[in-house]
Amino acid sequence: MHGYQIISTIAERTEQRWTPSAGAIYPRLAMLEDEGLITITVNDGRKLATLTDRGQESVDKRADDGDILDAYRDPEQPGGPHGERRAAFRRLKEAVRGADDDNTERIVEILQEATDKIEAL
Repeated sequence: MHGYQIISTIAERTEQRWTPSAGAIYPRLAMLEDEGLITITVNDGRKLATLTDRGQESVDKRADDGDILDAYRDPEQPGGPHGERRAAFRRLKEAVRGADDDNTERIVEILQEATDKIEAL
């Protein structure tokens, strides 16, 4: 698949709830290539990503983890291996966005405290 196909497939499989940007996809593809999980070839001016044997093994190992995109299909059902984290983070983002600007200093303080606690785990 080329990058645009990957973006379109993710958007389709998440029922348009998540459409990753090219800025999210292309660096990830470069990383996967560096790790030997995909190869990138140029075909008709487009970069085509193909799983290597090692990449397919990685996919196969994760087959029992469920579909990570489930969390994006129904926001009420977190799903996926990190669904609960995503749901909690989504709730946090909504709370921060909805907070009064007068509370910015305290919000930053709380976020820094939470970050310190998570890093200490």
